[in-house]
Amino acid sequence: MKHVMAMIHSALSSAMNEKVTARSPKSIHSERSSNWVESLAGEFRKYYDDKSIRVFSKNNLYNRKDFLINELLYDICVCRVGEVPSNKHKKKLCYVKEALWQVESEFAKDSRQALVDFNKLVLGAAENKLFIGPHVHNTESFIEVLRPPAAACSGSVFLCLLPHPAEWDSGNNALINLWEFNNGNWNKYEE
Repeated sequence: MKHVMAMIHSALSSAMNEKVTARSPKSIHSERSSNWVESLAGEFRKYYDDKSIRVFSKNNLYNRKDFLINELLYDICVCRVGEVPSNKHKKKLCYVKEALWQVESEFAKDSRQALVDFNKLVLGAAENKLFIGPHVHNTESFIEVLRPPAAACSGSVFLCLLPHPAEWDSGNNALINLWEFNNGNWNKYEE
């Protein structure tokens, strides 16, 4: 879990320091959220420095040539890929061999929106799933709502709460909480 926390810390720092051009609060939030996802995707790319592993995210064009898409079902999807020749011209075609990480990030502070995105993780086959949400007033109640869908997931399940993008200018930005779901409970990572 230590490497997950390190990637999150680095990505958050990077996203918070990225210049935002938007003017309205909603646009600023949207741009910061996008920066956050791309920063975290970048951390996964550094961690998996291997040509057989691809990291899919909405604003990264690297996979478009081989897969005709940027984003693969999740905000971030880390996959081991393989190649197969096409049936007619024997052209190299890429396919997903194994899902390593599926990541969803939702900064709405209500549990319903969190559950909508968390459900996507339940559907996935990755060996690791990560849900990222914002700090909320009642953390225990919020993560309790996510306990049943976490129990329905296969693989390892992680939950991260960090500052909402609207709060990144407040000076109280470094607090990151990370839990791993084990034996029906959320176990908090202590640095």
